[in-house]
Parts: sequence; structure tokens; C-alpha cells
Amino acid sequence: MEILAAESLGVRSMAVEVECSGVRILIDPGAALGPRRYGLPPDRLELEQLSRARSLIRERLRQAEMVVITHYHFDHYLPDWAEDLRGKRVFLKDPVRNINRNQARRAAEFLERLIRAGVQWEVAEGRRIKLPGGEILFSGPFFHGPDSRFGCVISVAVRVGGRVFVHTSDVSGPVRPEVVHFLLEQRPDLLLVDGPSTYLGPRFGLEALEAARENLLRIIRDLGPEVLILDHHLLRDLSWRRWAGPLFEAAEARGVRLLSGAEFSGKPETLLEAERLKRFRDNS
Repeated sequence: MEILAAESLGVRSMAVEVECSGVRILIDPGAALGPRRYGLPPDRLELEQLSRARSLIRERLRQAEMVVITHYHFDHYLPDWAEDLRGKRVFLKDPVRNINRNQARRAAEFLERLIRAGVQWEVAEGRRIKLPGGEILFSGPFFHGPDSRFGCVISVAVRVGGRVFVHTSDVSGPVRPEVVHFLLEQRPDLLLVDGPSTYLGPRFGLEALEAARENLLRIIRDLGPEVLILDHHLLRDLSWRRWAGPLFEAAEARGVRLLSGAEFSGKPETLLEAERLKRFRDNS
């Protein structure tokens, strides 16, 4: 598994490439920037990093045989790339059911683009797809956060030769028990979790933040994956390691490698969005 873009690499994204016995699978081929953070727009550093990230994702998208889009937020897919999906097996979060109004509108517009481009697509929820030497399994719909306000997403499990990788998409923690149940069922060796939006503080919900941390502790203690990667929403917070202190302690005791996406990739953490205010002050 290769992480193509993530908050720890300077952009909003959970784009990853997975290979299953020669079949190249791209999950969530998108990247974006926070339009406003600390009341400030993205600066030149963020725009340049976004351009690099999108170039890499699009290159890998064109090479992929299978593509998965877990929901319809623009850091997870880019509608302008619809034609790049032609000739691939494309799995989408259900564009009609278990979806909020904003994502339903985006999904309908995206489907129009796919039809014009001659792209065939399939609903992903609950599917199990056999592949040479492995399989890919899609969860049912999970809330994008603590409740239904932001619609639903799907998680993706890829099993290759007895080893399992799981990409949670935007489950925000996980904050919901049904996501924990799915993870315990799949028993991933390698797990990429988006983490809760600690940078929102009370706007996310203090009880929800605590539930997310307790669920992550349970995943570490009861599941004990070889590697647990925390990124995405959580890495929009410069203090994410302080919030995750109990997780690092539990991971060390359990023998779990707890890493950011950048650390897993052997690259320096580059929290460009979280550091936006500091750069603004330094340059003023």
C-alpha cells in the first residue's frame, strides 16, 4: 500500500494505491485544501503542494484497473477526472441511498459526467469482489462523523495472501461503534484511519472526541494491528500527538506501530494547513 496524499503530506486527502496480485486499486483519487483556516485562504506553499499531489494521483489513476470512491467530498474524488475512469472497474458510494443533500447533488452531477465519458460504474456497499490472489470487501454505509448530518461513507478492506489492509475513509475517529465492529471483523494487519476532527473542538463535540479516543484504544488493545496509521482530519491539528498520547502508550504496550501517513511513507510530516496561521504571522 502506498499513500499518495494526506494531511501529513500537506493536503486534504486519503488517496492510496493498493496492489492485489497485479491488480492496481486506487482508493479515493482526490485532494483538496481547506478553503479557509484561521480565517485565511491557502497560501503559495499549499497551492504548490496540491498541484504536486494531484499530478501524482492522476498519474496513478490512469494506471489503475480498479477505482473506489468512498463518498462525494472533493478531497476524495475530482469530477473533472471522470474521463480518466473510462475502461476501469469503478465502485462508488451509493449515489442515492444513505446520502445527505449536498453529496447527493454532487453525486448526480458526477454520474452525468461518467455517462458522457462512457464510464461504467457499480454501487460498492456490502459487496465482496474476488480478485486473483485476494479480494476486496466494501462495508455498508457508515456515518461521516457522529451522526447523519454529513451523510455516509464506505470503508474498504483489501485481503491479499492472508493479509488485510483497511481504509476507513471519513468515519471521524472512528466515533461510531459499528465501525469498530467492522474493523474487529476484518482484523486488518495494516489500518489507515482518518481520526477525529480535534481541530474543531466543541464544534465536533467533546463527547464524540472522547468516544473516538476510546474506540481507537479498543482497536489497539483488542485488535492489535501491526501498523495503525492516523491521518486526515486528525492531522489538521498541530497538537494531534498530545491528544493521541494515550494511544501511543497503548500502542507501545501492545506492539503496534502507530504512525502518521508521512511517517509510514518515510517522509517528513508537513502539516501545511495546520501551520497556515504561523506562516502568515512569520511573513507579516
